[in-house]
Amino acid sequence: MPPSNLPPAPPPTGGAGGIDIMAKRAEIQAKLAAMRKLAPGGGAASTPSPPPPSSLPPPPPSLPAVPGLPRPNLDPDLAKKVADAKRLVESMQAKKRAAAMPANPYLSGAQPKKSDPELDPSLAGRGGLAMAAHPLLMDNSAPVAQTRKDRYRPMAPKFSSTKANARLPPPPPPKAAPSPAPEATADTLVDTPFYDPRLGYGSAGATGRSHMGRGHARETLKFNQKGKFVKLGEAIRAEARMEDLKKRILESARKAGLESEMEDQARVIKRPAPPEIEWWDAPFLEEKTYESFKPEALETSAAITIYVQHPIQIPAPQDKIKVEPKALFLTKKEMKKMRKQRRMAALKDRQDRVKMGLLPPDPPKVKLSNMMRVLTHEAVNDPTKVEAQVRREMVAREKGHIKMNQERKLTDEERKAKAQAKADADAAKGIGALVFKVRYLSNPSHKYKVKKNAIDDHLTGVICHNPRFCLVVVEGGAKGLKHYRNLMLNRIDWTEETRLREGDEPAPPPASTESIGGPMDELAQPQSLADNYCTLIWEGQHRERMFREIRNANCPSEAAVKEALGPKLEGLWDVAKIEVKEED
Repeated sequence: MPPSNLPPAPPPTGGAGGIDIMAKRAEIQAKLAAMRKLAPGGGAASTPSPPPPSSLPPPPPSLPAVPGLPRPNLDPDLAKKVADAKRLVESMQAKKRAAAMPANPYLSGAQPKKSDPELDPSLAGRGGLAMAAHPLLMDNSAPVAQTRKDRYRPMAPKFSSTKANARLPPPPPPKAAPSPAPEATADTLVDTPFYDPRLGYGSAGATGRSHMGRGHARETLKFNQKGKFVKLGEAIRAEARMEDLKKRILESARKAGLESEMEDQARVIKRPAPPEIEWWDAPFLEEKTYESFKPEALETSAAITIYVQHPIQIPAPQDKIKVEPKALFLTKKEMKKMRKQRRMAALKDRQDRVKMGLLPPDPPKVKLSNMMRVLTHEAVNDPTKVEAQVRREMVAREKGHIKMNQERKLTDEERKAKAQAKADADAAKGIGALVFKVRYLSNPSHKYKVKKNAIDDHLTGVICHNPRFCLVVVEGGAKGLKHYRNLMLNRIDWTEETRLREGDEPAPPPASTESIGGPMDELAQPQSLADNYCTLIWEGQHRERMFREIRNANCPSEAAVKEALGPKLEGLWDVAKIEVKEED
């Protein structure tokens, strides 16, 4: 009978009884060992001794030998096996006590139990009485490592009684996303010479990502708030009513002759509102707002590289001016001496050519004063004939001289082309501009001088005639502007009254100023030019010419003046209105 089937020994009641029990137990174990040795095909070595049952109480401590009592005769091998069995029983009891202690599975540093079959292979798949465990009671699932998300899950039971309550298998690990094909990755596409970065934008691109590294977010369903379009319609109708009101006010002011004053109120400079984002920041903002900016986006932006972009240098205006070295300045006496030396050198060269026979000799230059000395014999024989011949030669020489001068003289076309070439060379150094304010430009002589001198100086611009004052804008080269500035500020007497020619009658004064919208001759004429003046309100440089010619513009209103000046120069009218003549 195996030792696990033996009934538990009663507790010892005395010293002699305890010794007898120990002796009996030793004899039984010795008999069992002898039977195992005699068993065929195994022996004691092949059949390990089963551990003592865990239900037996701990053995009593060994008592010292009592004198006078017979001492049991024990084999040394048997005593060794008894000691090994005791140690095994003690270790199993210690494991049971450790298993009975509660363990907190939620603590990250919880130690595994020592009675785990993984740590003790001898206990795996074994039940009570050294029998194999039932398949339903065995935990055949593989151990699963605890993750951070599993720390707060409810603890599953550590036993299972039926198949229905069997321990559920652990969830399978998440499958890794399949890696994209090599030919569809962003790196391989960027390296190819046929890559277009626009194809990689959004979820429909080749890489499935946007240029900022994020896919296209799916738009959610948005509902319009109640009254949204009603308010929008009311705002549009209110704006239309305001525009209609402005038109009616301007129309009534035009009929009453107060258009210029109303223009100042209606034509207010409306500057556009600043944009939500600047155009140079747009490539770095994914959602087109400054609040959505993330510094991490700059690291992956293709617009930021290690290279420095240098802008194309624009030549400075002074680079067009080529300073030529000036000739040596000579006094009048030195200039006469140099001219005499040049003429003597040319005459000597001609004389040498005549001596060598390369040129025919010049005929003698006979005059009435030297006729008798040059033509001695002919003059004595027939002085009348010689005198007539000398006079004919004198007339021929004069005609030849005049003909040579006419041949060297430039024609009208050549003279204009030469003047235009000089003006173009002057304008190539830079286009300047002058703006004059003339209080009254009603004198015909003043009108003619203002326009004619601008044409002669190769200037372009516009002369705006308005009832309040006249604005003269000219542009051109530096030499022409210098002459024209001196003309407008110094040479013209602006207080000079109109001089009537013989037979002309003075024009009657205008009855009223209601004809401000008529032709230029019908503009209001001043009674006197005593307080007339001309002042320079602005001068500067233009990149290029803004006018093709100099022309007069009849501008009865401020809107017409600004239209004649253009969008780039319309601000000059506002400057001229606040300009005050400086007192001398």
